[in-house]
Amino acid sequence: MNMDANIIIENVKRKVLQLFNFNILSSKTFYRCKHLAEFFGITLDQGSPAMADSFVYWIKPKHPYVKLNTDGSVGAGAGGIIRDFGGEVVATFATPLQINDVISAELSALILGLELCIKYGCNSVWIELDAMFIVQSIKDGATGNANYFYLFRKVKIIMNEMNVFISHIYREGNVCADWLANRSFTLYGYEELNILNLDQVLKGMILMDKACMPYFRAG
Repeated sequence: MNMDANIIIENVKRKVLQLFNFNILSSKTFYRCKHLAEFFGITLDQGSPAMADSFVYWIKPKHPYVKLNTDGSVGAGAGGIIRDFGGEVVATFATPLQINDVISAELSALILGLELCIKYGCNSVWIELDAMFIVQSIKDGATGNANYFYLFRKVKIIMNEMNVFISHIYREGNVCADWLANRSFTLYGYEELNILNLDQVLKGMILMDKACMPYFRAG
């Protein structure tokens, strides 16, 4: 039996609200997800952890690691930046992508970033992404659905050649990679930016990260 999409959505919303009302879900479930709670018709107390504002920091890697931040954007492309233990830029890239879903875009950006690490001889790499699904899938050894199997497999093959670990950062702290991914919209193909002649906006964000300046994240 076919069901209208709106009916399915309303059934899911009603079920989530019931689970909250019966204390099976709590305010902590919606930590930093105020708008999601509102979508399900859930009113959070002002003192709820889900309402809390916070700060996000980009942390320098420890020698001999470099840190790779990447980002993929539907409608724009992929971008990434490699920095050393002092926060100095090793390499950056940006490229348009002909991809129409965000998971494929994020995975493609990660693959390009890892390949760039190998090109520059960076074998100890701290990978940091704002795509929690990808971070958790890699940690769990999962490959998502069939659409992403080969992309996840390629990531795993490259990572097996390196000494790596991976972590999540909120988008507010991933601004350099996000800027590069958005810049790719103006490009015709893959480009590695000249690190001695970077855009002033990107330079400013790099300096903020280097100084461990906080980025505000609204609750």
